[in-house]
This record gives sequence, C-alpha cells and structure tokens, in this order.
Amino acid sequence: MNVTERIAHAIAETDFDHLSEEAITQSKRAILDTIGVTLAGHQDEAGQIITTWVQQHRTDTGAAILGTPILTSPALAALANGTLGHALDFDDVTTHMQGHPSVTVLPAVLSLGESLGVSGAEALTAFVLGVETEAKIGKTMSAALSRRGWHPTAVLGPFGAAAAASKFLGLSGSQIRMALGIAASKASGLRQNFGTMTKPLHAGEAARSGVEAAQWAHQGFTADADILASRLGFFMTLVGEGEFDPEVAPQDFGQPYEIVSPGIGVKPYPACRQVHRSIDAMLELVRTHRFQPEDIEEIICESSEETLNYLVHHRPRTGSEGRFSMEYCMAASIIHGQMGLAQFDDAAVQDERAQTLLQRVRYEHPDAGQPQWDTTLPDVITVVLRDGQRLLQRADVAKGDPALPLSWEELVDKFYDCATAVLPEAQAEAAVQQIAHLESQPSLQPLMAHLTCASPPSSTGI
Repeated sequence: MNVTERIAHAIAETDFDHLSEEAITQSKRAILDTIGVTLAGHQDEAGQIITTWVQQHRTDTGAAILGTPILTSPALAALANGTLGHALDFDDVTTHMQGHPSVTVLPAVLSLGESLGVSGAEALTAFVLGVETEAKIGKTMSAALSRRGWHPTAVLGPFGAAAAASKFLGLSGSQIRMALGIAASKASGLRQNFGTMTKPLHAGEAARSGVEAAQWAHQGFTADADILASRLGFFMTLVGEGEFDPEVAPQDFGQPYEIVSPGIGVKPYPACRQVHRSIDAMLELVRTHRFQPEDIEEIICESSEETLNYLVHHRPRTGSEGRFSMEYCMAASIIHGQMGLAQFDDAAVQDERAQTLLQRVRYEHPDAGQPQWDTTLPDVITVVLRDGQRLLQRADVAKGDPALPLSWEELVDKFYDCATAVLPEAQAEAAVQQIAHLESQPSLQPLMAHLTCASPPSSTGI
C-alpha cells in the first residue's frame, strides 16, 4: 500500500476502543480550550466579519456558529467557527505540526457531528484522528513548510478536518484516500499574512475544506490515490526533494497519538506561541523586581533567529499586529503586569507608553545566520535599568506546554474568561460539565445547546 492508502486505512480502522485513557483526557482538555477561545473570537473584527458573512447563508436547521443562534451548513459553520477560534491567536499548538491542531479539526467535529447526531465517544475518536492525521503529515516534513513560507495550520489543517469528517460519514479506506486527495488540493495559506485577518481565516478555510472534501468523497468525487508521496504530490510540491521522509506519517501513526506525545500546548496568552517564553520571563522579572517603564534603559531579547519568521511586526499599531511583535509584548508585560485579552486590543497597542517603551527593545540571536528551526533554544530576557542594574531571566519551556501544563482548574478559568463574554455563566458551567464527561454523552446536542444563545453577540453588528 502507498503512503496515502496506509494513512487512510489507519483512519478507517480506528474506533473509540483503540483510544487510551490519556488520549481521551487530553482530547477533552483541548476541546474545552478550543471552544472557549472560539467564543472569545467574537470580540475580534475578523470573527465579527465572518459571522456576518455566514449569516447570509443561514438555515432553519443545520450546524451552529458557537455563541450565536445562527444555523447554517456544516461546511460554513466550520468556516465560521474555525476563523473565530483562531481570531485571537489564543488556541493550542503542537510540535510536529508546528501549528495549531485543534482549531482546524474541532470545527469539523462539532458542525458535522451536530448535524449527523454522533455520540460524544464518536466525536472524541474523530477529534483524535483528525489531530493525528495533520500532525503526522506535518512531522514528515519537519520545519520545511514554515521555512518556505507556508502556514502549517492552513496547509495541514484540511487533512485533519477531512479525517475527522470521514469518520462521521463512515467512509471506507478507499473513500478516505479520495477525501485526503481533495483536501490536498484545497490546502493553502501563507505566513506573510500573519498579523492580519487572513491568518485566522486560514484555520476556518482549512476546517471548511476538510468537511467538504469528506462530503464530496462520500458522494463519489475522486482524487489521486497517492496524493501525499507521488511525484507531483503534496510533499514534493510544497517542500521539494530531500525535505521530507514519506514513511514517517504511516509508520508513526498512532504510535503514540500526537495528542498524548509530544502532546498539545495550551496558550495562557493570546499571542503567537513564539513569544510566550519571553512573556513568561518578563512577567517573572516584573513580579520579582517591580520596576517601572521609566526605570528602563534597554530590553534585550535573546532568542533564536527563527522567531523573526513569526514575530514580524516590530512597530505594531493594531492588536493583531501586537500578537506578532516581541517588542510590543515585552513593553505590554511591563506596563500591565499581565498579558490577557485586554492587552491586545488596538487601543492598548497604540497607547503612547507602549509605543515609547517598545522602541527600547532589541534582539540578540545566538544562532544568527543559522536559525534553529528544529531545535528549541531558550529565551533569555535582560532588562537594563537606568541605574546600571542588569536583570536577567531565562525561560526554557513556555507555560502551558506539555512539559509545564495548565491544570484542569486553570483551563476551566481560561474557558470562563473567554466564554462568559458571550454566554450566560450558567451555560458556560453546564458546557464544562458536558465536556468533562463527553465520552458518555449519547449526542452532541446538549453541549451545542449550551454553546449557543438566543441572540448574536452585540459586538458582531448583525
């Protein structure tokens, strides 16, 4: 069997009984977090625009846009929920994908699962397999996708969403090959769009593409039977000869599942994950030494040169740009002593204090000229005070990474902070309980009822 076929059959042949307790636990953690940040995405203009657009295609029955009463087709619900989920860059990450796994898969799971009446156990199975598919395909290419300017979430996400949707539709291994082939031709997304509304759209389009690919394959639509490893296929076209090992994905599939090891990293701050270690270090310095912005002569950020490929905005003026700015995140950490949603609105970024202080931030790269794409270097922050003191803090692991995970209680707190901006507190609490026991739920309907509301969020303008 070829590479695509082996992955497709692994998807088709896996059911809930194959999942370990750890895979189930980690899936519920990721689902809780992703639903929360999706609801919070209604605060962002990109989420508002996409919700308004999808409302034009609303139906009397169908799949829901979270946080609203709007029903539409599963594909369009996946588009909206995926965009909302990535709008604040507050969603989870994983190493092998080098991107955001849950935000492309969960919208497909919820939208199609709601429409088809699947059980909680079936939803968890599809979610695990979706994350596994996109992550293991990503592992095949290591960092080559990012180096070439592709956004891995956008490019790999359609495979994950297609795998999840295929499980619900009961596709055979041969049909899943077709779904993956369709998804491959729908995969696209450029890192040049980081810091704009199009970056969250990448996640929404990936989720939508995966749902459509599975639906079309179910109807008999065809694609190349070995889209991944063929001469003009996905690996060769996107990263080129010598940049991939086609055997990695099928050999490592489920051995163990990605969601177990290396696991999912959850974000405590709504910013690019590349800046999180530095935020951790700076917040620790602020807590320990209690200096003020006017005390600072210079801030030195020692990090891999790789970060420059993600933190592309050095003089940001909007909240979206601020999420991809080391300079702003360092300045805001000092000014506010915390880095929550409020620190990434446009007014906070444009604040004169932040704009003045961020100009005192400079980079140093220990790997200058040879950025370490596949090796994580620590971040070291040095604050030079006007009285000559040099305060230094190192961060090797970002808070929320699998090696330093958030507790369930911390995840729930984050969920409430995100969800209660849109939902009544009682609904948010009920949703947490539904997710905590998702494997025993006969359908997703009760959960989805708690995640929708009688009227759209007022900020959407619809």
